[in-house]
Amino acid sequence: MSLHKSFFLLALGVSFALGQVPEAARAPISDEVRKILLEAREMRVHHRYTDALAKLDEAEKLAPNLPDIYALRGDIHLAPRRRDFDLALPQFEKAAALAPASPLPKFNLAEFYFVKHEFDTALQSFTKLTVDFPKLPMVIRHLVHYKRALCELKLGHRKNAEQIVADNFTFMDDTPAYYFSKAALAFDLGDTAKAGEWVRRGVAAFKGPACEPYYDAFKELRWVPDMELNAPENPPKQR
Repeated sequence: MSLHKSFFLLALGVSFALGQVPEAARAPISDEVRKILLEAREMRVHHRYTDALAKLDEAEKLAPNLPDIYALRGDIHLAPRRRDFDLALPQFEKAAALAPASPLPKFNLAEFYFVKHEFDTALQSFTKLTVDFPKLPMVIRHLVHYKRALCELKLGHRKNAEQIVADNFTFMDDTPAYYFSKAALAFDLGDTAKAGEWVRRGVAAFKGPACEPYYDAFKELRWVPDMELNAPENPPKQR
């Protein structure tokens, strides 16, 4: 999975939307632990998994009830170069148990089943997120609905997927969900040329980093190669 160096870091991790969650909803973090977590995240981005896990062990000794530690550890175990599902799942479950009021660990669990291609369980988990947390920030809400649509497609429920897209996305949105959902519908029909056109339009309108979580889902589904997303030099303005 390609990751970029910002707080929109991990399509699978609690970090990917850390800035979207009110401070009051998160457990307090000491400066020392925060520094260790940032170092661990940086190591994870650079695929230094062993070093990152050692940092998380260090953080856990100082703050054993901090869900971010277990979310990031689960993400590392789930990284494409590792994919240890048996080690990842307990970490995501512990993060969710420690932060029952936060949607982010629950997103991680739903994503776990998506990556594992258990699309029925993933669909149920993503859908429950929308019910339990109806006021999710748009950056998270759109990603959740997008994953719901992908699950429906993989389960053979194209009409359900089309309805999710119609109900939740337009080309005027502040996320690339509309473009990538249209690409997914084209991929489902085997129209890779049309799908590629929608991907290019999305990247032109929103730039590569904002599109990475959406494109990463296509990688997980084996619809696209593992490549970086880069915007054209002179992208057209979004309509």
